[in-house]
Amino acid sequence: MNKNLKRGVIVAAGAATVLSMVVATPSFAHQRNSSVASTATSTPRVAHVHATAAVTITGVPATVTDSKLIARGAKFVAYALAADATAIPAAQPTTGGKPVRVEAVTAADGTVTYQAKLPAGTAGSTTNYAIYNAAGVGTFVTVTVAADGTTATASVNSLTTNYVEPTAPAYGEGKGIKSKSEGRHGHIGKRR
Repeated sequence: MNKNLKRGVIVAAGAATVLSMVVATPSFAHQRNSSVASTATSTPRVAHVHATAAVTITGVPATVTDSKLIARGAKFVAYALAADATAIPAAQPTTGGKPVRVEAVTAADGTVTYQAKLPAGTAGSTTNYAIYNAAGVGTFVTVTVAADGTTATASVNSLTTNYVEPTAPAYGEGKGIKSKSEGRHGHIGKRR
């Protein structure tokens, strides 16, 4: 009786396998390179533009000489304002701010300048921002994008801030600053 039970189990398992292959086979048979033309069209991707403003960074310690580290120490936060705004809020808002990226630009003669990349809207748009530095001093900035969407200009020529030592973010805020001893993917020393 045990032999018949084993044979029944084997036959049932075999039948289940055959049944699953019959159901799955039509999906495997689908031709990937069919001769039917695709009707989906793709639109060309439009490059996102930024307006730039010169940045003056004061209070940089003499021990900090790397231009990228100096740029990281320039902290600005941009807050989008209403389209009809003509001035910044009396107090710096506590929500809705986006960090402004500051980049070091090296000229052919070796001099380093810094510029802030201000967010711009769509082609032909005008956006008002309140931009605050690390000390909480705000500046009203209007960013205008050309009708063709290729360039953007800011209503301010320069922004000023004090250097702030970059710190690691709090838990959950993103990536921290890696030390020079950390290798690829945050590993310290050699991987084994």
